[in-house]
Amino acid sequence: MSNAKIIGVIIMVALFAVFTASGAYAGKKSINPEDFNLSKAKTDVVFDSSVFQSGITSDKSIGTLAKEQSTIGTKATAYGFAAKSEEAKFFLIGTLYAEALAYLRSNDIDLAADRLKAIEKNFIDLNVPSSLYNYISKTRNLLETKRYSVEVVGEFLSLFQPFYEDYAKGKGDDWLTLFRAGTWLVDMSLAAAAGDTNLLRQKAKLDYFTTEMKRMDAPKGALDALAEITKISEQKEIAEKDAKQVLKLVKKIQTVLG
Repeated sequence: MSNAKIIGVIIMVALFAVFTASGAYAGKKSINPEDFNLSKAKTDVVFDSSVFQSGITSDKSIGTLAKEQSTIGTKATAYGFAAKSEEAKFFLIGTLYAEALAYLRSNDIDLAADRLKAIEKNFIDLNVPSSLYNYISKTRNLLETKRYSVEVVGEFLSLFQPFYEDYAKGKGDDWLTLFRAGTWLVDMSLAAAAGDTNLLRQKAKLDYFTTEMKRMDAPKGALDALAEITKISEQKEIAEKDAKQVLKLVKKIQTVLG
């Protein structure tokens, strides 16, 4: 590891310590890194977009796939800044976060920064605790000033997911589920677009979302699409045409929930 990267990681850890010392949000005790356990909540299903995206095998870069499949477009203004209910904004934030990770992985700084700016705007609208807002703002600053490598900034950004899940869980199960859905649907769209059929076998997460969406009385279109994806994921062999169908179904869910 180069000296620059070592220094960057040290800075990242220091910022992480400051953030945890401040508490993830008002009224909650500070998070102990030994306790957050990758934000397991209600189930043993772990949501980690950074790890998932790093495992995608594709002839194209993840950033290119994200551009092609994004429901937001090249700018985040229409989708990320639109007037939405509080619950819907949690879905949007999950979507923006997962896309920011994908763009960072492909060194597309401008698009990643656009996603982080949109998250900041939604945070202002939601009146989230300053610690969460400052986390994203600091990450964007590190990215735009190019003081550290994109890899280091990406690692720092990936720490946001468990913190925000903890905050969402404090708001309620619906908020947590929608944030997770935003991230997971982006991840699935990337895997399906890449034709990485192994990553489409997501039984635990599909079971989780099916259960949660039924509890939330989600629109029938979303539930039907989840059921179809589940059938495809359980096939002995998943073909290229199946991956294309999963992509269509993911888009359907994104449209219904977004």
